[in-house]
Amino acid sequence: MKLCDGIYAYTWRGVFENNCNMYYFGDPLNILFDPGLARHLDLRFENMRKDAIDIDSIEYVIATHSHPDHFEGCDYFMKKNTPVGMHRDEISFVNEIGPKFFAMMGMPFPQMSFKLVMDEGVLSIGDVNLDIYLTPGHSPGSICVYWKEKKALICGDLVFKESVGRVDFPGGDPKKLKESIEKIAALDVEYLLPGHMELIQGADNVKKNFDLIRRYVFPVI
Repeated sequence: MKLCDGIYAYTWRGVFENNCNMYYFGDPLNILFDPGLARHLDLRFENMRKDAIDIDSIEYVIATHSHPDHFEGCDYFMKKNTPVGMHRDEISFVNEIGPKFFAMMGMPFPQMSFKLVMDEGVLSIGDVNLDIYLTPGHSPGSICVYWKEKKALICGDLVFKESVGRVDFPGGDPKKLKESIEKIAALDVEYLLPGHMELIQGADNVKKNFDLIRRYVFPVI
């Protein structure tokens, strides 16, 4: 589904279709975010083709974090030598915890090859700058990606509509989650693009969502 010029969203539609929200930033970036589980890639590619996106044009894949429901499909792209990126703290975390975490989910641990080791700061691709924010809490090296010109924020499992990411998985930290949410709440966002649940569009709606989370969710995490 095309959200605006250059931004596409492929959202959760049930456990038999996909498992997390996937996003694509088109030309000149050609970045796929959070491909999800490998077994759903064919359907996701089919949906992208309906939007006239050439799958072979994907130049980069970025995982907001290493949990299998977002990350496992990266293995497909690693085997194709497509540059796959994740924050360096999350790469260290998945190297340490990943095999046990994947086993807990009943899944084999993929062979990993990261050609894009990310840090907080600016990621420049062509003439476009993306702001990378380290936002721990759901996992130690979770990131948010902000396309300032589009006022679009990919936030992974940090924050959702009227909810936040879990902190009871290995590496979760409720204090850091709250700090990370406050960090991104200061951004000028028209498109809040979470890892699950509904997208939030419109700056006023985004602000209301953060206010609701502060009021009702922060006290219980």
